[in-house]
Amino acid sequence: MTRYTHELEMEVRDYECDLQGVVNNANYQHYIEHARHRWLQDMGLDFAELHRQGIDLVVVRLEMDFRFPLRSGDRFVVRSWFEREGRLRLFCHQDIYRLPDQKAVVTAVVTATGLQNGRPSLPAVVAEKLQKGLGGGPA
Repeated sequence: MTRYTHELEMEVRDYECDLQGVVNNANYQHYIEHARHRWLQDMGLDFAELHRQGIDLVVVRLEMDFRFPLRSGDRFVVRSWFEREGRLRLFCHQDIYRLPDQKAVVTAVVTATGLQNGRPSLPAVVAEKLQKGLGGGPA
């Protein structure tokens, strides 16, 4: 079992579905990005303010495994946890489950890093806040 440190419930909107009646694959990336941004906001990290300070968090790699399709009106939850590797690399593990049956939909790993004034860096102010999201992984 994974110990998630954040979760966000959402619902599929009609326009997110393709001609086959399922969520278009690109929309899953939107779901996990929205959940990741909300999670960072909940930890007190404001993207606009960080950018004004010359600090940006950027995605450098995204891996997604599609397990089961969502359809219009389905409710789902994005569950997330961070893992840190070295000074600069962050892995955000994010899983999507359909509600209420907890059917696994997507498993994703987002690799990210920080930039300060365009150079690789994870400033202390960011690292301290992200510490709250660390420690997931297998229980």
